[in-house]
Amino acid sequence: MITMARATKAENALASIIQKMLEEKGVQTDIAEGLAKGGVGLGSGGLRIQRAAERQTKKESKRALNGWQKFVKAKSNKYKYKSGKKKGQVNFKAMSAAFKKTPAGRKKKK
Repeated sequence: MITMARATKAENALASIIQKMLEEKGVQTDIAEGLAKGGVGLGSGGLRIQRAAERQTKKESKRALNGWQKFVKAKSNKYKYKSGKKKGQVNFKAMSAAFKKTPAGRKKKK
């Protein structure tokens, strides 16, 4: 742990570099400052800062779309009502029937 009162110029420079790098990665300024000034060695307080920084930098990957979701997403497959009360809305009943005729929509036999 570096106490800033007795820190050398090199330690101050290193702390500022670490702080800038953490801020560039999207970590909040106060958390980056705590980590750069030796937050890891501060016991439970330092660990809290470190965990908060990890939570901020994690990126969750999106899961792949299934066949139906891909079919619905495609603009060419939009079946819409042409008249009546629901004119202009998507006709999911017709879309479902069309999807079931595609190779991706056919049920697999066990």
